[in-house]
Parts: sequence; C-alpha cells; structure tokens
Amino acid sequence: MFVHEDKLRDGGPTRTSTVRQIFPAGASAVRPSRPRLLTAGTSIAALTAAAAAGTPDAGPLITAPAWLIGTALVWLLAFPGVRPAAITGLAAAGSLVATLGYQGPADNATGGWWLAETAAAALLLHLVVRRAKARPAAVAGALGAAAVTALPLRLTLHAVPPAGTRGALLGCLLCGLGAAVAAGTGLYLRSLDSRRSRSVAEARRAQRLDLARDLHDFVAHEVGGMIVQAQAARIGGDAAAALERIEAAGVRAMASLDRTVHMLHDDGPRDGPHGLAELPALVDRFSESEAPRVRLAMDAGTPPPEVSATAYRLVVEALTNVRRHAAGASAVDVAVTSTGPALRVTVTDDGRPGRAGPLRERRRGGLGLPGIAERVEALGGDFGAGPAGDRGWRVTALIPLRSRP
Repeated sequence: MFVHEDKLRDGGPTRTSTVRQIFPAGASAVRPSRPRLLTAGTSIAALTAAAAAGTPDAGPLITAPAWLIGTALVWLLAFPGVRPAAITGLAAAGSLVATLGYQGPADNATGGWWLAETAAAALLLHLVVRRAKARPAAVAGALGAAAVTALPLRLTLHAVPPAGTRGALLGCLLCGLGAAVAAGTGLYLRSLDSRRSRSVAEARRAQRLDLARDLHDFVAHEVGGMIVQAQAARIGGDAAAALERIEAAGVRAMASLDRTVHMLHDDGPRDGPHGLAELPALVDRFSESEAPRVRLAMDAGTPPPEVSATAYRLVVEALTNVRRHAAGASAVDVAVTSTGPALRVTVTDDGRPGRAGPLRERRRGGLGLPGIAERVEALGGDFGAGPAGDRGWRVTALIPLRSRP
C-alpha cells in the first residue's frame, strides 16, 4: 500500500473534529490562508469586546489575563505551527503576574471570568504539550501548569469571608490536578502522534526498499542481459539474433517497470509475484546469450507464494552476479529441491575469482545478496554465499515451507 504524505488510508471514512472544521488544516504557517485569518480575527475581536464590556465590573486584572489566555488559545487553534511554546509561555506568564498582583474583590462577576480563564488555560496547556518541540514544550508547559494551579488564589484569598490557607491550598490542589490531566492527555496524544509518524516513515522506507529491490532484481537483470547481447554482437556474434533478444529483454524490463509502478497505487489490478514456475524460462533466456550454460534441477512441488517468490529472486540475483563477476564461467548449476519442511535453493558457478565478468562497469552494492538474505531470514530461513572450492561461487538458501509460529 502506498502511504501518502499527510494521512493513512484505512479503508473507512475520514472523521474531522469540530476544531478542524472551524480552523481547517493545511494553511502555511508563513502565509496563513485568508479564511483562517478572518476566523481568528473575528474570534479575537469578540474576546476583546467581551473583555472591554466586563472590565468595569470585574476589573482589568481579571479581564486582561482572561483575554490574553483566550487570544493565545484562538491563535494556537488557528495556526498550530506558529511558535506555540512562545505564545503559551507569554500568556501563562501574564496570568501568573495578574494572579500575584490581584487584590480583590472576588464576587460573581470575577467568578465567571475566572472559570472561563481556567478552562482556556487548561486547554492551552494541553495543546502546547502535544504540539510544541520537546524543550520549549517543557518550559511553556511548566509555566502553563503553574498559571492554572495558582488561579484559585484570586478567589480564595479575596472572597468574603476569605477561604483561609486550607481552602486556598485545596483549590490550588484541585486545579493542579486539572493541569496534570491536561498535560498528561497532551503527552499521551503526543506519543500517539510520534508513533504514527514513525509508522508512516517505516512504511515509506519499506516501500522504497521494495521499489529498489524490484528495480535491482528484475529490471537490472534484463538490462544486464541486453548489455551482454550488445557486447556479443559487437565482437562478431549474430547481430539479428542479438537484436531480437535485446528487444525481448526490453519488453520484459518494461513489464517489470509496469509492475513496480502498480505498487505505488492502491487501486487497479495487480499481477502476482514472480515464482518458481518461471525458472525454466529464465534459465533458457540466460543460456541463449553468450553467458555460461545453465543446468536446472527442480523438484520443489508447490511452495507458498512468498517462498516461491524469494527463491526466484535468489536465482535471478545469482545469475546476474555470474554475468557481472564470474569471469570465464562455463557452467552454472541451479538446484531447487524440497527437503522435508524446507525448500533448498543452490546456485553454483565455476567462474574464476578476482576478475570482472562480462559487465565490467563498477556498480554500487548493497541491494543484491544482502536484500535476498534479508528476505530469506524474514521467512525464518538460512542464507549463505561464498567460494565453491578452488573455483567458482555458490549461493544457497534453506527456506521453511511454513512460517515460524
């Protein structure tokens, strides 16, 4: 499945939260969209009008910090990527200064503003813990938690009669618990976001590796055959026959590219993977060129598709390496046999080590035998590659026919 950059597809409908409906995602943090600016500006203007209307009754040290916290909350909801820690820290610091400087009175007018500020500050704390970078989130979160925890002091110390030390401490404890819940839920959702990001990154990496392996295992194999045919024609071979084989290899390479492109789409038909049933044709094509003759011995039954595909890839890679590295090889033996609960695949050539094969260009490694070894080991099997006595090279794999429990 191809994972897109901004979402995971699970086959079901996408649900959009109310906040995302009010402040839709996708606008640039550098150049905010006009609807977002309009919505945020309207909300802040409404907060400003409410604060101005409530100041004569509640006082500026009640309405001003509530306006500041509310404005910061609107900004974070509208533009989550624009310095959330700095905005939250500034608003929390303003709330703390107002709490320390407030001298009363505490009545019904101040109680409503206090309640609104407490709820907005807790939500602001949740958002900054979830969204900001780690170190700024810790600093802004600490300021936000301190502001929420200290907010009851505006009421408990200035009520008539005063709540006393015990009541003030109890109020701060309850608001502190609320701040802990807000920060804890933010941390939990932050961990889920991080886990999802890692899953998306791993899925992308797996897709890139699958794409690279298909290009390496199949397309590069056919292109290598085309190069060998062209080289043979240049040194006096049958040019017409070489051109026919080059054309056929090109068609197969295009088919492999088409299969690879289909991996990038979630819809449309997909061909099944290559398997052992295609080995005889592969061996025949390899032997038709000026390459070494290949002897195939196969008694494998019908292995599971993933085992069959891995065995086919191993043979393709081994034959490609014969072209590239096995100078003077005259024969290649390919054996695919069932040995009880496992499938054994062995490819042995008699080439001379230490010299380049027909493909003399230097190539970067890392996607061939290491990739095959990774596939074999993922199926619970064993893989090996090394010299076959005094002359030649052997690649072998033992792949269980059943996956490990």
